[in-house]
Amino acid sequence: MISISGISSTLKTTYGYVKRFAQATPELIFGTGSEAAGQAMRAAKQNGGTLFESAQAGWRAMENAGKGSFFKNLLKNCKEFIPDIGKAISKGTEGLTGFAKLKGGAKGLFKGIGSKLPFLFSMSMILYELPNIFKATTEQGIFAGAKETVKTGARLTSGALCAAVCSAICPGIGSIAGWLIGERIASKLMGKSYSEQKAEEQEKYEQMAQQLTAAQQYQPQMQPQVQQNPFSSYGFNTNFGYNNAPYANDIMMQQMRFNQVA
Repeated sequence: MISISGISSTLKTTYGYVKRFAQATPELIFGTGSEAAGQAMRAAKQNGGTLFESAQAGWRAMENAGKGSFFKNLLKNCKEFIPDIGKAISKGTEGLTGFAKLKGGAKGLFKGIGSKLPFLFSMSMILYELPNIFKATTEQGIFAGAKETVKTGARLTSGALCAAVCSAICPGIGSIAGWLIGERIASKLMGKSYSEQKAEEQEKYEQMAQQLTAAQQYQPQMQPQVQQNPFSSYGFNTNFGYNNAPYANDIMMQQMRFNQVA
């Protein structure tokens, strides 16, 4: 028999996991914590941690970066977009002079932009998918809209997680490549969006209509068959019947007057 304390403990544990997931949700959507998660995973690995311990460290980094409400994090990421790139450039040129400073600044610029591209990718996807979700909801109902929302969320989450993993392997460019790979994998697994499916159906319908029109244009016109009168080649004469009849010039036939009514 299950005790009340056991049920309470299970619910408490489940609530804790749900809360932790909710805290990391902004980073899973925006993907801006990939660099921090990758750095935490590298540090755990260098300290002799296992793969599981490295994954835990990366997840905790995402939780810390994603604390706060959805819109609060969105505003924060928008405000810090340009300043963070400037900080990356300053860090790359720190303590350098001459050509080395220029090289370090370019490296810092590349790294700063690379760390922000997952955020740009995520926001672009959200803006692109909102009309798709709205269209699916209005045309097919709430269930269809929820289905499209889940598809979008899966693509964003997969992109953020892969960006964090690839960032741990290769900082900078790893975030970009990881996000693109993760989003592509989720897209293949979740299938095409409602708008894409509708576009394909419309394209197939237009192709069928064009093929049908072309077939009608090139179809030979059937002419009605007119039954020929075997005597139609002969001209009719009121005195001798048909002018070109075989016996039209026969004297005996002309005198017999078979074509006249008695």
